[in-house]
Amino acid sequence: MDKSARNYISELNTAVLVLNKSMKITYLNPSAQSMLDISLKSSRDKSLNEIFYEEPDSLDNFISCLKDNRNFAKVDALLFVKGGKKLLCDYHVHSFCSKTLEEGLIVEITNKEFSNEIKERLRSQSNQEVTSAFIRGLAHEIKNPLSGIRGSAQLLSQRLPNKQLKEYTEIIISQTDRLTSLVDDILGPNRKPKFEIQNIHAALENVATLVKQEMGDRGIRIVKDYDPSIPDIYFDIYLLEQGIINLLNNAKESLLDADTLSPKIKIKTRVLHKEFLGENRYKTVCKISVIDNGPGISKDIKDSIFFPMISSKDKGSGLGLSITQGIISQHKGDIRYESEPGYTEFSILIPIEHEIPITKLKSHG
Repeated sequence: MDKSARNYISELNTAVLVLNKSMKITYLNPSAQSMLDISLKSSRDKSLNEIFYEEPDSLDNFISCLKDNRNFAKVDALLFVKGGKKLLCDYHVHSFCSKTLEEGLIVEITNKEFSNEIKERLRSQSNQEVTSAFIRGLAHEIKNPLSGIRGSAQLLSQRLPNKQLKEYTEIIISQTDRLTSLVDDILGPNRKPKFEIQNIHAALENVATLVKQEMGDRGIRIVKDYDPSIPDIYFDIYLLEQGIINLLNNAKESLLDADTLSPKIKIKTRVLHKEFLGENRYKTVCKISVIDNGPGISKDIKDSIFFPMISSKDKGSGLGLSITQGIISQHKGDIRYESEPGYTEFSILIPIEHEIPITKLKSHG
């Protein structure tokens, strides 16, 4: 394929696959790489049915298109892609034969779930932002009276003659401190973000080192699957590390609560292309995933899992995911999840900014 044709195909929003006459992949555009969760390098020379398959198997249609030099289209096709994921789509198969490309097929796939998915994400994000804003406002209103209660209890304790009566003021002080700590968790990190251009894998290695001992003591295996091609990106290392630790702790607690056999947590990074984060579409995005083989998320809380105080655990405040979502929103990113019994994946998506405005570099450098 010549350079101009490849450049044109790479800019298309639809997924495009180029197959040779042996039904092997010779090229995937960036949209296809994101949709099918596979890189161009690892896809080359793989058979089509190694990338996706359709039930009932429709590979015969592709072969007949090539044999008869004709085109073929299908509406509302259900493709099974990597990891057993399902993709509702329309696809078009175009046969070609030229001196440059020899003989083969071009497959164009349109994801029908994409637009509905974007709308649902925006609706959910809006609901979560309203709820979080309300709870943060309430937390601010609670914090000031708590300080007054604690101070008054301390003064009262100093004036009480009876030691037994002082035990009651100590209870008031300790419970006030507990509520203050909970309010601080709701409000999130009390520091101004410091964004810098840096290596995402260095941050992940810091986190892995922090949790390695505890995970090992609990019998949980940590697996790393990094994409070394990810360039340095713009983020606050303290905040992002805290967000990832929250995801790892959630995965750990899920595995332990369910007493999962051979518990495992995978930390995975990939590059996505032409991805929507909120209403903005980015050419390239860094995807950081925390994947566990636990029981999955209860259906009862799937729609509200990012709301503050929502948790499937008997213990815990239910603030980890809400705080992490707040951290990622500061990075202009998004957090998503997929879950079923035996597989739960939480993904942090952050734009890969190749050019940072000079004013940002000055203010944060």
